[in-house]
Amino acid sequence: MAYEIRPILDEEFERFSRQIATTFLNDFRAEFMEDRKTVFERERSLGVFDGDQVVGTTGIFTFDMAIPGGLLPTAGVTMVTVRSTHRRQGIVTSIMRRQLEDVREKGEPMAGLWASESIIYGRFGYGLAAQTVDLTIERDHAQLATTTPAPGKLRIVSGDAAREQWPAIWEAEHRQSPGTMSRTQAWWSNRIFRDPEPWRGGFTANVYVNYEVDGELRGYVRYRLKGDEIDGLPNGTLRVAELVALTDDAYSELWQYVFGVDLIATIEAPHRRADEPLYWMLADPRRLKRRPSDALWLRIVDVPACLSARRYSVEGTIVFRVEDDFLGAGGTFALTGGPDGATCTQSNASPDISLNIRDLGAAYLGGVSFTTLARAGRISGDRAALRRADVMFSWDPAPWCPEVF
Repeated sequence: MAYEIRPILDEEFERFSRQIATTFLNDFRAEFMEDRKTVFERERSLGVFDGDQVVGTTGIFTFDMAIPGGLLPTAGVTMVTVRSTHRRQGIVTSIMRRQLEDVREKGEPMAGLWASESIIYGRFGYGLAAQTVDLTIERDHAQLATTTPAPGKLRIVSGDAAREQWPAIWEAEHRQSPGTMSRTQAWWSNRIFRDPEPWRGGFTANVYVNYEVDGELRGYVRYRLKGDEIDGLPNGTLRVAELVALTDDAYSELWQYVFGVDLIATIEAPHRRADEPLYWMLADPRRLKRRPSDALWLRIVDVPACLSARRYSVEGTIVFRVEDDFLGAGGTFALTGGPDGATCTQSNASPDISLNIRDLGAAYLGGVSFTTLARAGRISGDRAALRRADVMFSWDPAPWCPEVF
């Protein structure tokens, strides 16, 4: 059966929102609707209609994603749902195709998402481009191997002060960390600082801490607390929501602060970097429990635009044969790039590496090597070409997308 697929109207926002809440196993809360509208892009939404019922949804947040050496306009795909009564009728495939066609028409070279289920999106050309790691450590074992006197000081600040000061720090972090996303003022207000009790999961409201040197902000941490005790002994939990540091001393001092909060037994820090330095700083690193997970999935929509937009660690040339059965964005492309820039054009040359567009998306930010993908049986190419591509695409730091969108 063919269903109508189109952007929703203003008066359909509640039905759209109810469908999303139900699919993601949440209660619908009417009191949150007006706040959600501050970041909702209605013209980029898609609703699937069965009569007057909204039986499928998707949407996009428009942002710039950091890539090696620059920024790239990216469609942040979100709110993908299908009503349980309408499963296995091709609705997800239809809305994914319509959405990617709209992204291409808008001129955005790439789309990205977090997947509620990791098995879904590969068939639509999305590749796993960045992982995150959930960290847990008992406070009794959270000591650094070495510490040095730091020039700065720590200060608990109000939410209003954080609103004023933190965006500049995030912007600096964003520009040097592939996979991170730009934040508008509305995004800061709605997604970072808005703190309704149902979002807290039994924890306190956010606590905001600055690390400053001579009055200059160099990093911050936002966290929540949950009190508990066992047999009269403190057994609280501290959960880090965000820790951003522009310097090594800021990074060290913020973690030491987190490890020193009283009445805490366990520190949790979800969605941290895959190459988190903290592990190598601990006196007893085995005590740090690390749970890796897929995070950012990227879908390349315009191969030449994406490959020419980023920078490469060394000069080199690679010819890629890219397959894309879903959107038709494939072809043979010659990439010539280096630290100062790159060009990518269609080519008639014999390919050095052949791969599906999802695997090009996976390797795009440098999160996985081409050699690894070849060993996994996902791509093909001679060893020299794979190694050349590995060196070109490698980047420090590793890609990181700490924010679920």
